[in-house]
Amino acid sequence: MSDAPQARGAPVESSESLPFMMMDEVLERLKMLDYEAQFRSFPPLTHTYFAMPNANPNEQFFYFMSVAAWVIGLLGHSWRAPSQMDDPNSSCASLYSQLQTMGAPTDFQPQKLKLGYGEACCSTLKFLLEQIPLEFKAPVHREEMEYEEAAVDDDVEMDLADMADEVGAADVEEEEVFYGGGATDSAQQRTKLTESILDSNVAPEAWRIELERVTPQLKMQVLSDPKEWRNRLVHTKSHQQTLSKLTPETFATLERLAEDLDRTLQAIKKAEAKLNSQCQAEVAAYAEKQDELKVKQDEYGKQSEYINSLTNELASVSEELNAVKEKMDARGSSMTDTSPLIKIKTAVSKLRTEAKQLEIRIGVVTHTLVAKKLKQNANTRQEAAVSKNSHLHEDAYLDDDLDGLELTK
Repeated sequence: MSDAPQARGAPVESSESLPFMMMDEVLERLKMLDYEAQFRSFPPLTHTYFAMPNANPNEQFFYFMSVAAWVIGLLGHSWRAPSQMDDPNSSCASLYSQLQTMGAPTDFQPQKLKLGYGEACCSTLKFLLEQIPLEFKAPVHREEMEYEEAAVDDDVEMDLADMADEVGAADVEEEEVFYGGGATDSAQQRTKLTESILDSNVAPEAWRIELERVTPQLKMQVLSDPKEWRNRLVHTKSHQQTLSKLTPETFATLERLAEDLDRTLQAIKKAEAKLNSQCQAEVAAYAEKQDELKVKQDEYGKQSEYINSLTNELASVSEELNAVKEKMDARGSSMTDTSPLIKIKTAVSKLRTEAKQLEIRIGVVTHTLVAKKLKQNANTRQEAAVSKNSHLHEDAYLDDDLDGLELTK
């Protein structure tokens, strides 16, 4: 049962890479169906999960059967997913019959589904997923969240002089931050402008009365805009002061923690060295057991592959045996069937009857021919006799001659 030699070059590579290409399409379609919400207990699929063997073949086979059952359920067919305790051969046979019922391409043996990977598994999932129509809806754009305006207290009154001082101080601090000491000239200009404004010609009493009259109406609404650079600058400075206050204490705490961690690590290292010295024999035995386990796992994998090959061979031999049994049954039924003998007997009796009829006809025809031949001979003799005496005259015939002729006739 050796395979035919394959040609060199691209056909072999394409046949080997076909499961990987189909697995990519299968994974993308499963993501569109949000399979991760249904299979949270399983690890997420990769681009080569069902295209190549996995370290845990039982989990891979159960994962494949679960995904196939889920997709078949989405298509509206009722097929129960097998559990891990069910027989893999019966599960594969059940899935194979379900695929035949659905009209899927089943040009492979059911035992190939037992592997849980390969071209048969990928083509099966690809066919099932292609039967599910995918709908792409138009994108929905969410509206951008608007900034909420801060609540304003109408009853809050702010002194104009204090507000002016704060704004002026903020301007000076800004220039000091961004321009360094180059703000001396601008500060002098603002001082002169302030002095010129304060030198007013209005009477102080009249100014006081006017101020008392309009003071209740002078209410400012301060909106806290997060994009205001002055607010950011003020908050930055306040945070810097808070950090400068908390930094020494935090550094001291971190240094104490670092010292504690250092002491703990030293103690752990000593304990680890002590455990290593005490458990050296156990560690060596554990390493040997690990090596033995690896060897057993490799042997188990080889035996599994050998069992799979024998199973495939058994399936092919079973098919050949069934074909031979069908031929033997057909030949046995043809040997015990007496209908051909009855037909032969009927044909022989019919031939005998027809032979008798032919013999009778032959006898009749023979008699007819003999009679005609005798008659023809008589006529020939008569004609011969007439031709010999034709030179004689009728009157010359004697009575004796006539009598002789009559006797001759």
